[in-house]
Amino acid sequence: MTATKNMNDTRLKSLAKKRLDKQQYIADSGGLSVRVTPRKGESGNNLNWVFRYRLGGRDTPRQTLYFGKYPDLKLAAAREKRDQCRAWIAEGKDPKVQLQIQLEKALKPLTVQEALTKWIDEYAAKERVNAAKHQQQFNVWINPHIGSLPLEELTKHHLVNAIKKRAGRYPVAAGYVLRNVQQALKWLGDEDYDFDQSLLMIKGKAVDAKQQAKRSQRLVEDDSNQRLVDLLNWLDAGRMPPYYRNLLSLLIVFGARTQELRLAKTSEFNFETGVWTVPPEHNKTRKKDQKKGKSGEIKRPIPNAIAPMLKALCEAHKGGYLLGELKKPEAVSMWGGLVWKKLGHEEKWRLHDLRRTTATALNDLGVAPHVVESLLGHSIQGVAGIYNRSHYLPEKREALDLWCAKLEGLRNGAQSNVVKLGA
Repeated sequence: MTATKNMNDTRLKSLAKKRLDKQQYIADSGGLSVRVTPRKGESGNNLNWVFRYRLGGRDTPRQTLYFGKYPDLKLAAAREKRDQCRAWIAEGKDPKVQLQIQLEKALKPLTVQEALTKWIDEYAAKERVNAAKHQQQFNVWINPHIGSLPLEELTKHHLVNAIKKRAGRYPVAAGYVLRNVQQALKWLGDEDYDFDQSLLMIKGKAVDAKQQAKRSQRLVEDDSNQRLVDLLNWLDAGRMPPYYRNLLSLLIVFGARTQELRLAKTSEFNFETGVWTVPPEHNKTRKKDQKKGKSGEIKRPIPNAIAPMLKALCEAHKGGYLLGELKKPEAVSMWGGLVWKKLGHEEKWRLHDLRRTTATALNDLGVAPHVVESLLGHSIQGVAGIYNRSHYLPEKREALDLWCAKLEGLRNGAQSNVVKLGA
């Protein structure tokens, strides 16, 4: 092989015109060379770009890739292709395989529907509890409108307009769908798929002018706590299916996520230690916690006030789901979304607002913010989140006992029967 330090277009044109007696390889740099082959029965030579590489050390076999002909593939383009191949090698990827993937992408561009399905199958199905729900929403909100569009051609206008078609009726779900599409796009970007990066910058208000914050409710926003009292009285009357009566009662006490109770098994409740342990797979923040070296579990003390109820449920449904069956999240959400109407409340609230209600009430009772955050199962941010492994069980037990006493007072018509912590 002949080497040259000054490969340029003038040199290449000369090689194409001046006929050689035999085939030669003339090196450029970084594994790139040009193969010069005399034309049969004609003057001049054919020039082809060649890239040679090894995936391991010197003991591994040398591989050869043919990039294309000169002048169809110019010197600058050949070097750019060489640099891309060297970058793949540095990442442990075979350039031959990566170029084939690029070719397949060019011949058959990945559509939006295929891209979202890829995220569901290869990521969400393994990492997210609600993967089936994500797919169902994509099938309703996204795929019928822009599913056949090549991913690389998807714009903010396309995505926003698709989601807006249903956002008027389901504003909260609109934001949920947008966030999941953006999560899918981030993952696809990590997998080397190209798309318009501005799609990641779309804000929730673009698909719903009514901000979700305006829809957030707390049932303890005034001195009377009337909405919470209405709910407690309804629960005590026992005029609803047992599944939902138990679900609502436990949501109010623990401030848990609906999914944590919907998926809860009786085996999670230890009455000897008096602790409910939510496993990592039911915990929304498990990824953040596990990156900090935490188990991803949420531990909540079982207050004495509801221990008999929980023991009865565990005995009745031994070895199974705490609430007796596994209902789909859509069914629970739909039922919970109508409670405010059944109680005659003027403003709409939903099951997640019970979590906000508990958090607000605990803060009002003087419970320390880090204890409230731990009860809610939030990942603690910053340095404290890295070094603090405590579950604050004694503090959480005191807080929940205080909250249960407050709830009992509301049931009995007393508003000030509980002394705040630190008072």
